[in-house]
Amino acid sequence: MKNKKELNVILGIVIVVLLIAGLAYLIPKLLAKPSQKLRVLKNGEILLEHDLGKDAKFMILDQEAKEVSFKDSLSSLSDDERNPSMHEVNFIEVKDGKVLCTESNCNNQICVHTPAISAENADLPIVCLPHGLILQIVN
Repeated sequence: MKNKKELNVILGIVIVVLLIAGLAYLIPKLLAKPSQKLRVLKNGEILLEHDLGKDAKFMILDQEAKEVSFKDSLSSLSDDERNPSMHEVNFIEVKDGKVLCTESNCNNQICVHTPAISAENADLPIVCLPHGLILQIVN
């Protein structure tokens, strides 16, 4: 009888240890958010990658992407920079985990009228065909 009692205690301890080890492994995995990023492609080349968790605004001017102030817009550029026959300009906002093309000097403005993309609709990119620009969410 004593052997059976000792065996039950040892078995109970082993089960508790395994349960704790399993939870220690699973809880961080379940709580961790996958790092999702905005990827901007220009004519198939990666121009920019940015973490969705960090609010920022970017100006895409021809083949160059740079972070700008949220106050910057097409109207803050020179006439030459705004001129669609001379330069291709898009303003991209990353805010609250959502990505939006706020302004563009393209001729059809489809990219500007496309709704914001986020982790919930990551399979739907924002596209500016006249500028060869694709905004997508990637892991």
